[in-house]
Amino acid sequence: MAPPTLQSSGSTAGSTAEKAAELSEQMEIDAIWKEVNAKVIELAGGDPRRVQKTLDINAVLSYVDNVQASDKKKSEKFGTFKSIVNRTLQCINTVGGIVAEGASTVFAPAGMCYNALTFVIQAWQGYEGIFENLAELLEKCTEFLERLESYEGRMDKRLTRVAVQNLRLFVEICDRTIKLRKKHTRFIAFTKQLFLNDNGIQDLLGIMDRLNNKESLLVNAQTYKLVSDSAGDIKLILDGQKEQKKEEEAKKWRRTIAKALSFPSSMLDNDGEPIPNWQKAFDARKNALVDGTGEWISRDKMFLEWTTSPSPSKPIVILGGKNGSGKTSMLANTVRYLRRTSGAGPTSRAVTAYFFMEGEKRKPEEEDATSVLELVSRTLLWQIATSYEAMTKSVFQLVERSSNFDNSIDLWQQLFINNKERMNPDTTFFFFIDGIDETLVPLIQRLTSVPDDKKARLFLTARPQVLSDWLEPADGIKFDVIPISEYNGEDIDIYINYRMDNMPILKDASRPGIAEWRDKILKTLRRKCDGDYFKLNTSLNALAKVDLVEDIKEVLADADKTRTDQIDAELRRLNNTRTIKEIQEINEIITWIENGRRWFSIEMLEDLLSVKYKNTLLVQAPTPSPALTRRKTGSSMPGTPPSESEDEEAAPATLTISLLPFSQKLAEKYPIFSVTDSSVVDWRSPEIKDRIPSKAAEDVTFNSTASGPQILQESEISIVKHFLNNVCPPELYTRFEFEQFFNAKLGARQKEYICLDPENADIRIALTCLVILTEVDLRDNWSLREYAGYWLFDHLDKVDLSAADRDLKARVGLLLVKLFTDENGIDSMFWPFDLNVSLKTWDQGEYALLREIRGEWVYSMAGVEQVSRWLHDSSVTKYITSEPGLSFVSAVKASSANLHEAVLFTAAKTMAHHLFRRMDFTPRHFWCGCMFIRGYLHRLNPEKSAQMSSERTMYYVDDSPESRKFENRAFKLDELREIEAWAESVLDKTNDTLIDQSSWEIHGALITFQLCRAEEGSIDIYQGRARKAIELNPKNWHACHFIAKQPNTSNEEAVQLLSRAKQAVDELSHGDEAWIRNSANSSLLARITLDLGDRLWDLGKDNQAAARIHRESLQYNYVHFVTYTDILVKYQKREAWVEFIMFIEMLNKTSATWAAFFDELVNEFIVDLVSVRRSDMLAQAANATKRWEVIEEFFNLAIDIGTKQEAHALLFLVQDGYAKTLAKAADGARRDKVISIQEAALANIKLHDDEILSRHTVDAMTNSLAETYLDKAFQPGLPLDKVDSYGSLIANLLPDTSSVLDINITACCLVRFHHKRRIPSPLAQEWLQKIVRVSIELLSDDDEENDDFAYEILARLLTTIQDAKNTRITWTLRNLIQYEAQVKWQNWITAQNGQPADGIPAGAVQVSPHTSGAKDAGAVSVSDGPAKPTWFAACAGCDKQWVVMDSPVYTCADCVGTTQLCRECYGLLGKGELKKKGLKCKKGHAFVEVPGWDASLVEGMPRACVPLPDSTDKAKRWITLDEWRGELRKYLEGGANEAAV
Repeated sequence: MAPPTLQSSGSTAGSTAEKAAELSEQMEIDAIWKEVNAKVIELAGGDPRRVQKTLDINAVLSYVDNVQASDKKKSEKFGTFKSIVNRTLQCINTVGGIVAEGASTVFAPAGMCYNALTFVIQAWQGYEGIFENLAELLEKCTEFLERLESYEGRMDKRLTRVAVQNLRLFVEICDRTIKLRKKHTRFIAFTKQLFLNDNGIQDLLGIMDRLNNKESLLVNAQTYKLVSDSAGDIKLILDGQKEQKKEEEAKKWRRTIAKALSFPSSMLDNDGEPIPNWQKAFDARKNALVDGTGEWISRDKMFLEWTTSPSPSKPIVILGGKNGSGKTSMLANTVRYLRRTSGAGPTSRAVTAYFFMEGEKRKPEEEDATSVLELVSRTLLWQIATSYEAMTKSVFQLVERSSNFDNSIDLWQQLFINNKERMNPDTTFFFFIDGIDETLVPLIQRLTSVPDDKKARLFLTARPQVLSDWLEPADGIKFDVIPISEYNGEDIDIYINYRMDNMPILKDASRPGIAEWRDKILKTLRRKCDGDYFKLNTSLNALAKVDLVEDIKEVLADADKTRTDQIDAELRRLNNTRTIKEIQEINEIITWIENGRRWFSIEMLEDLLSVKYKNTLLVQAPTPSPALTRRKTGSSMPGTPPSESEDEEAAPATLTISLLPFSQKLAEKYPIFSVTDSSVVDWRSPEIKDRIPSKAAEDVTFNSTASGPQILQESEISIVKHFLNNVCPPELYTRFEFEQFFNAKLGARQKEYICLDPENADIRIALTCLVILTEVDLRDNWSLREYAGYWLFDHLDKVDLSAADRDLKARVGLLLVKLFTDENGIDSMFWPFDLNVSLKTWDQGEYALLREIRGEWVYSMAGVEQVSRWLHDSSVTKYITSEPGLSFVSAVKASSANLHEAVLFTAAKTMAHHLFRRMDFTPRHFWCGCMFIRGYLHRLNPEKSAQMSSERTMYYVDDSPESRKFENRAFKLDELREIEAWAESVLDKTNDTLIDQSSWEIHGALITFQLCRAEEGSIDIYQGRARKAIELNPKNWHACHFIAKQPNTSNEEAVQLLSRAKQAVDELSHGDEAWIRNSANSSLLARITLDLGDRLWDLGKDNQAAARIHRESLQYNYVHFVTYTDILVKYQKREAWVEFIMFIEMLNKTSATWAAFFDELVNEFIVDLVSVRRSDMLAQAANATKRWEVIEEFFNLAIDIGTKQEAHALLFLVQDGYAKTLAKAADGARRDKVISIQEAALANIKLHDDEILSRHTVDAMTNSLAETYLDKAFQPGLPLDKVDSYGSLIANLLPDTSSVLDINITACCLVRFHHKRRIPSPLAQEWLQKIVRVSIELLSDDDEENDDFAYEILARLLTTIQDAKNTRITWTLRNLIQYEAQVKWQNWITAQNGQPADGIPAGAVQVSPHTSGAKDAGAVSVSDGPAKPTWFAACAGCDKQWVVMDSPVYTCADCVGTTQLCRECYGLLGKGELKKKGLKCKKGHAFVEVPGWDASLVEGMPRACVPLPDSTDKAKRWITLDEWRGELRKYLEGGANEAAV
């Protein structure tokens, strides 16, 4: 049977086919709406006069009020119903507006639905439970209708039809609801969910659900809401949507895998994926490698056999050597070599996974306390699972099938060994593990015991003892050993010379004698250090600090000392040469390294050392320090008061006055520490700790011969003094200060020395935490506050009060009292301050901290019992001699005390004061304050308290019953009433003035609005209280503003309220400068002004005045970028470009206030405008007004802030938005600037990779820049060296490892460059192979959904290399998928309506299952039928779009397959006559012609075959899919591959 004629989308600019399609859609819309009109009249009893033509939202709400007024008994259930009715009406109003633009209606669409709803209320009036049941039903309807709101103003005919169908379904539901009234005539009351339990209503809701298929509608909502007027951008958006969908799917796979591998939450990023610490460790080690080292490995026969043999005799190679012999660096060198070398393995793909023990070092107290086997397993398995797409999908499917694993070995068995991808003939797996633990032996045995020839290859580092103790005795482990000491002699020489090249005394070998000294040092260190890098570095570090010949000789003489001797000598030197303050600082660093609950970066450790004990009762405040910029280098250990000399010198809050950067100070003055591969501070060698003495509580003596200063006896000093007094004149004796020298020697026994102090370590850290939490200036440092908040309890809990220092305990007592009785301490623990970041960022940061604090100190018993334990120790309360400390201690120690009340009463009262007295009105304030008091009141109630868990961890575990109950942000009205009643009792309202009462009412209104707005009756409560606040105090401008913001307040009333409020607040601000300097007041004025501008703009009477008021709001101390986005969108809709640019210009003048709100500026303004909405409104405004300097200034100001804050992820997003905006410049003159911005952005993010940043964003910019480089490389007349430089720039954009799907355009640019230059490139060949391989894998798996995507990237590559035959095959297969989807949809429409759709003859059309029937990403699903496919290709010249390509299309090889042209536009381009804004394609570009769809190609074609559009042999119109895949595999072979590039 001949195939049906399919509808193809033609030009969007008024083609006949398009007009016909629009007419067909319009007719269907009109038909549906006539049915709706008839149905509403039917609901009116058949009387059209009962249908009110002018019915609006306010009229319906007024009618609802009247219904309620007639039945007072049900008032308590009325509020929620009215709120939901209001929201439903708003949705209907919006959707009805959409329909009104496209439907020929007698009555307004929204009004018809309003009428239907009033008929429902009339029918059920008087029935008990009506409000509750109707609210449930309307809420369900609104859930679907809300999705359509985002289409407003951007709806085509097809989606208008969807909107009409939704409104028809709403009316049908109303009709069904009224019919139920007749069914229940005998019942006066009924149970909940009467409507939702009705099968008829459920069926209608189900149709609505399917009609509004969430995924497809949201995708379409993005398309139509965010697309700019430039139709050329539509294809970019569609491509972006497809890639975004693939990325979201891949994220889902990765999140599932991460969960199965049991990564702890502390190691997961914002997307739920592991933070790649292994990558950081490898990068740090790799970046520290000295050029030229490690090259011997590439010549080693044993290593080459292991890497290149298809089946090596021994799958394990061990790099053996003693500690400090350079094994870890050599392992990093080997990984780098294998990754850099194309074809290093026996197959075309080499997967390398690695593990560095040092990079994964964990604190014992950290959340992750797993074994080495578990740590290695999840690290390697994650790298394997995410190495390429097919493997990721395969592992995901295995996890989905079996999510329970017995142990780590079982994980390996199920996810890797049994994985079919392990047997992939194109892939070899290489595992690198630095350091072997005994628990790894079973894993090694299992990996090497597989019976096939696809064993994973393991490269391990190990000490000789490990080989003899663990590996050699193990069964079945076959390995070769490469002894590093026999091969790395050259590396050692290179390293020594590298170090000498960086020493001022030795780097210039041309100076007389220097070459000889260099040679002597090289030979001596090579011989004496014997390959021990610890000894080598110790000697080289010492040489770097000396310049005298004798000192150099002494260093060389000591070079062969044992490690222990060298460590003892280093410690002794530090004890003798470092000052007391420096030794104190060293000991404090030791305390944090050994007892801190996490590893600290240099910056964090420097901040911790800068904390000075500020208890004013014990420590005199220092006098102002001199105006000298000093770096933070440490502080007195909390609990150590400054000496008299320190006070006199007015020292800053540091132990050591030093201008040295802290990292340099560690390296030069404290060489026992180092910065690890993970960028944290640790011991330079673990053996150092073993040589440091412990400081006993009662015995401060130590081994002087090992590491301390040399101590002399008093009798020995007396003999020397007697001699000197006899031979030296008194004046000479005094001048040489012999007396001071002898006194110092006598006092050496009491001198500070480097030591461990385990008994006081936790109490010292607890003191630092308490100082941080009780001092305002320290609290503002988020890193310090975060650590103190998270770990204060743990450090207090670890202290052995019987052994700790008494003075330190007393100081803790003072600070504990201050923490719970002083507002600063209370706020640090329980109140939010991070108000300038997005809610998502806050949830992951400060909220997570406050939630854990509440779990420890409010909800559980742990915190208050800890306070009780401390305060029952008499030493702790020793210095507490005044109020409120005495009362606090007495209350806690009382035998009958409720500990929560005793410890937290002041804190709870403070929270109540904040909630009802302070001008803090954000949801974050309300959440934190009310959560605290809710938990506190539960603990005061014995019955409720008995039901609460005492275990603190239960309250901050996600989804635990305790967390859901006490951290739920949706409060019940009864809970708020209880909180407010308690607050009234403790805050004493008896003397409140009318102004105070009004303030209390607006606080109550706002709290109810923010926390209970969904509760039944809440609307009446919060609006009633706000109006009462105005009655009590007409000048309560917060209340006026709140009422004006309510959706049921008309524009006219809102303007009146806001104008009056603004006038009064303006007068206040002019008359009282102090008043306006208060941030709460200035923000109020700004919000009133902003909202007044909004309401005036909505009225539409004077746009200029409204915009002027908008700009005025920016002058006040208030920043709210979310609102600014809404304002600019309003300007764009009316094309008010002058007002738009003036707003940005004024915004630029307020840039001094942006820094604190940088997160919001980026995410809620720049990203929202440019990327989320995909709008070019910034460029439109600049082009229209010719004021590009305003837009450029805006972005430059934002970039400056991001640079200063080192917020690399946010900075990248700013630069991305800047580049995208400049690219839309009308004259194209800013193209070079776009390139420089993209280059800077990518270079910066490469240096500071941030897991917060989506890789999709980075890859999209990379692809864009690669296309630009390719275009510039082949400009006419460009010198060859410049051409080649662009090729290098493209190559540099490609990462070592990346998803082929994400970066395929960049890879194709590189392939195209070398294809045109006809210069072989191993890198281009490698990426060509990757794309072909991934495409074949996607086409070979069981998932038909991804076939079209595989064809798309394959078509791009084949176009790039001008493989015309396979390009045409691939495009034909894409057409076939679209064709089959179209036929399925048409057959369904025919079956539903009994007549053909879109001109298709009646009768079913058989769809042959030749290939996969993947759904199009942008398909619109109607009801429960198949997806209607949307266009999948578009002409870049005239914007013609094809659902199925019914005519030839030309795809551009020089645009790497991203540009397609129709025949007409292709002809115009060849003549140089195609004029299209933003078109990248040029005359002279090479094209591949793709034939139009010919259905006869597939007639009779068997399953799993592909058509051959170029075939002239009618007997061979197709080949099998396997044959075609085999033909593509030629690109995986060297010869064909080289020919392609």
